[in-house]
Amino acid sequence: MLLTVAFVYEITIRGGRLNLGFLVTLTLFAGATYAFLTIPHIAVAVAIPFFAVLPSLKVLVSPQLGPAKDGIVLAASVAALATFVLRRRTGSRAHGDRPLVTATVLLLALYAVNVAGSHHVAWLQGVRLVAEPLLLMLAGLALAHPQRTLRWAIGSLIGTGCFVAGFGILEQAIGQWRLVGWGFSFGNQVRTIQGHLRSFGTMDDPFAYASFLMLAFAAVTFAMRRNMLALICGSLLLIGVAVSYVRTSALIVFALLALELARQRRLPIAIALTGALAVGAVLLLTQSQGTVSQTYANADRSAAITINGRTSAWKTALGSASDWPFGRGVGEVGTAASRAGYRLTAASTQVRQRTLAVDSGYFATIADVGVVGLVVLLALFYRAFALGVDATRRDEALGWFALALIVTMLLDALTRASFTGFPSAFVGMLMLGLTLAAVAEPEAERPHTRRA
Repeated sequence: MLLTVAFVYEITIRGGRLNLGFLVTLTLFAGATYAFLTIPHIAVAVAIPFFAVLPSLKVLVSPQLGPAKDGIVLAASVAALATFVLRRRTGSRAHGDRPLVTATVLLLALYAVNVAGSHHVAWLQGVRLVAEPLLLMLAGLALAHPQRTLRWAIGSLIGTGCFVAGFGILEQAIGQWRLVGWGFSFGNQVRTIQGHLRSFGTMDDPFAYASFLMLAFAAVTFAMRRNMLALICGSLLLIGVAVSYVRTSALIVFALLALELARQRRLPIAIALTGALAVGAVLLLTQSQGTVSQTYANADRSAAITINGRTSAWKTALGSASDWPFGRGVGEVGTAASRAGYRLTAASTQVRQRTLAVDSGYFATIADVGVVGLVVLLALFYRAFALGVDATRRDEALGWFALALIVTMLLDALTRASFTGFPSAFVGMLMLGLTLAAVAEPEAERPHTRRA
């Protein structure tokens, strides 16, 4: 219901038109819902590239296209709910895992109730941003024929990732000034580090770009046949990541390597590499250069005497220790507070109010719903990880892919609020739900499958 209200708000309040445009939107929504219900493999395969190119479409075509992603999420959620109800009525076994679904619903409830805050526009934005990736995960768990749908989704993710990486590599030749001339802006999409352009592909910034490419690289590594095509795709993705100059991606690459070593039963080397990764993560967190850190107004001058600028920003955004159990309130800081200040002008530009942000998914969760919410979030990922491990013990190859998706998203959240990031969180959670449903699908319902 909250997602529906948010979607209608985006359409009607922020520049939408309640005439022919509304009817077209309603028709497209009905068509998308029908597609997710009857041909989910095609619907998901189309949704992934659409998510990937939408940020650029908002710049190059019209910012009015932004709410389209909300409509797709709502369509997938309605179709998943309808599929679940039909399965229950026909006595078929549902794919969803009860502890995983329970943790997801509990996290959504914490955001909806908002113990530490009030219910305003920023709260509604915060609920929407958190709910959409989680609803896509639930949709992935519930949609029909998960094995077939996942196979198409993996192919779509890898193909889209290669396209986005190619565009990012091309941006190095195009140059920052020509990109700005096309409509992209400095400080948003166009960023530099030590005089080098940080490629952003079709995304809003280099960090979202690198995160999306790492999801595609995980698919190449753990869900694609080892052949020349896989080598070409993997190399293209890694080159694309390299020109983003996002250091967190290096951690993710080595984490995926450790996971691959574990899959090959080379456990001592995998454990040693994991230990090195832990040290690398600490070093990354104690240095602010090269990340998505932002500038904050800090009334507490003592907070400036910290490890670096990022920890000072965390202290400012999280508030006092008394706020930590249930947070400062949904939408008080972070992306939701910033989105609540957006407005679309006649010139099709976005203007945002100055707000506090937190460049870590874990601290962003604490800021919204406190340590209690973080515990629920970690319990959600722990249950998903346990399901993946259980699948690997049954020699299910897709179990390793589920673990790769989880590791990629958890590490990416170290240095940016990526649990609500578009499109990486949307695609990652959707793929995770599909993968867990695929490994749980009864053998009798499975089509003849093979690795992508």
